[in-house]
Amino acid sequence: MAKIHLHVLAAFFILAGAAAAVEFDVEGRVYCDNCRAGFVTNVTEYIEGATVRVECIHFLNQKVEHSVEAVTTAGGFFRVAIPNDHEEEICYVKLVKSSRADCVEIVPNRDQARILLTENSGQTNNVRYANALGFLKDEALPGCAELLKAYALDEEY
Repeated sequence: MAKIHLHVLAAFFILAGAAAAVEFDVEGRVYCDNCRAGFVTNVTEYIEGATVRVECIHFLNQKVEHSVEAVTTAGGFFRVAIPNDHEEEICYVKLVKSSRADCVEIVPNRDQARILLTENSGQTNNVRYANALGFLKDEALPGCAELLKAYALDEEY
């Protein structure tokens, strides 16, 4: 009987250790909004060397439980590994700093993307894709007004 309890206890610790070993890969892109449109257009440029932060804040006490920064590669891509399950936290990817002097403005409410970093999210793998985040260019490129007219959705068809 004692042997059975030891086997059950050993299995519990093995499973508990496996559960703690979860890791999530957070991926996304950072862009320069050349038209100051608030969204990606066909003249958007992606920023290499921009800094983003993945931050997880606990539901109850609002304390930052996890924070790590990453720098974008060519094409504005970032990928950061986040250890552990963050089911008790709200996690975001946030813009920190642009590497382009002409594209540094951060717009509130467009500067972060929420991500779920828990195995209880219904997702089948541990890769989490954040919405693209963008800095605003100091001045819109020439031709942006015409380009944005092409995006107008209120015209009759």
